[in-house]
Amino acid sequence: MSFYAKSIVSLIFLAAGIVAVLSMLTLMGKADKKMSGPALRRIHRTAGIIFFILTLVISFVCIRYVAAFGGRLAVRPVFHAVLALALFIVLLLKITIVRFYREFLRIVPTLGMTVFVLAFLVVGTSAGYYFLKAGPAIGQEPPVTEEAREEEAEPLEAPAGSVDLGSALFEQNCSFCHYSDKTDSKLGPGLKGVMKTEKLPASGRSPNAENIAKQLKEPVGTMPSFTSLTEKQVLDLIAFLETL
Repeated sequence: MSFYAKSIVSLIFLAAGIVAVLSMLTLMGKADKKMSGPALRRIHRTAGIIFFILTLVISFVCIRYVAAFGGRLAVRPVFHAVLALALFIVLLLKITIVRFYREFLRIVPTLGMTVFVLAFLVVGTSAGYYFLKAGPAIGQEPPVTEEAREEEAEPLEAPAGSVDLGSALFEQNCSFCHYSDKTDSKLGPGLKGVMKTEKLPASGRSPNAENIAKQLKEPVGTMPSFTSLTEKQVLDLIAFLETL
């Protein structure tokens, strides 16, 4: 899913949550309502259904992401996944009480506000993080800083790796987030022709073996670290990337 698609989903998700909360607060606490009670309930129900469906989608993506990378995940995506699952659990509890345990309806508004706060945190640790990080250049490649230029290494000689082994390593470790046959974004940028571009998409460094290896071990951005890869495996992966 591309950056823009994720942003649109996040905005719809957040908008549905806001509409659900405002309709609930108006229904419960406002004396001079401009809309009738049944109309407000319909709005609340519709927004809640949209919110619930998107919560399922977000939770599913988080579970897949954690399952794919396990212990290699950075703190922020783990926190994001935990918040998404907590949101799903609290929302499911709220729906269960409304449907089957109406004697506990007094705590439903509290659960609803908790869901709303968790929704803001979920969006803030994903789309919000990227918007803040990107600043005015959202959707553009990040600028190359002086620090990145200073760290940029001299190119190594052509890697003596195995293309076949590198292809297998890519399928096992990289294919969940990156396409190898196109430049479209998946969870990360597509890598077709990555070694022939002017600069690497995440770090902005030159596309050479040394900088590819550095990105695998000490990644820039949200990419997980692959410190478990041996030097030979890194060379195999680079040999495969050279063929894209």
